[in-house]
Amino acid sequence: MKGIEWIKITTNMCEDETIRLIDSMEYRDAAIYLWLRLLLQAGKVNDNGLIYLKKDVPYTKQMLSILFNRPIDIIEKVLEILESFKMIKIYENNIIKICNWEKHQNIEGMKRVREGTRERVKNFREKKKENEHSRKKLPEKEFDENEPLENKFLEKENINNNTLINVVNDSINTNEINKNKNCNAHVTLQKEKREEDIKKKNIDIKEREEELDAQALKLMKDLEKINININGLTLRWAQDMLAKHKEKHVKMAMGKAIERNKLDTNYINGILKNWLKEGYPKTYEEIEFGNCEVGNLSAIKEKPNLRFINFEAREYDYKDLEKKLLGW
Repeated sequence: MKGIEWIKITTNMCEDETIRLIDSMEYRDAAIYLWLRLLLQAGKVNDNGLIYLKKDVPYTKQMLSILFNRPIDIIEKVLEILESFKMIKIYENNIIKICNWEKHQNIEGMKRVREGTRERVKNFREKKKENEHSRKKLPEKEFDENEPLENKFLEKENINNNTLINVVNDSINTNEINKNKNCNAHVTLQKEKREEDIKKKNIDIKEREEELDAQALKLMKDLEKINININGLTLRWAQDMLAKHKEKHVKMAMGKAIERNKLDTNYINGILKNWLKEGYPKTYEEIEFGNCEVGNLSAIKEKPNLRFINFEAREYDYKDLEKKLLGW
């Protein structure tokens, strides 16, 4: 059934006795809103005030709750109110009818819409039937010896032309169908790819969050082991810092704060903020020692406080040195 884009509502609707009585009830706002929505829904169906999804599929209360965006208990209560005032009628098959629909609406206009729809459907079906009939192969005419040979050739040529036209039309329709299929397949592949990318992104985000949680917990446990209490240090703060800075840099900043006896997260935030602007300091493993020998470099790693990287001990003759010192 073809719906319409308008219905009639009188300007003095709120002065009606029934509406005024409903307006004094507990569910007045919901009742008046749902009454208008039911009128609009009946206009969409355009079947003499009946409201249904399809001819044999009525709207359930759950469906109306979703369509009208109201709780189901409100839907049930308002339907009872409207039915008690005989504004609507609910049949045994749950189809709803607006009472006195003919009284308020332009039935003639709605009827013309329905008849126009029927006429368009009828014309479409007849045209389709004619096209299918014209595509069928024409029967061959009986051979007539007295008929001029020229007419026979012309008739044969017309039949061939009609056949060719039908073949071309079928080919065009087939190409259009294949084109639509390819287009739909391409859209489906794009949709699947987008869904896969979103799923992968969500997995990466979840793994990153789990990694940050583990690092934050480890950071707090390490502080508990050395019995250090930093003001403002919470699991959330640690997660935020680890999300912005690498774990090693957060540890270095906390070490600086502990070394200077500035046990406060604000001080650590300032350190990390400066490093983010000016550049992070290098860890011991990242420092380049130039052309130091392997032996010296390994010794430095074992003793990080050793400053003289290329220092080599001199070899002395201790007996000769002793004589010189004693003046012998």
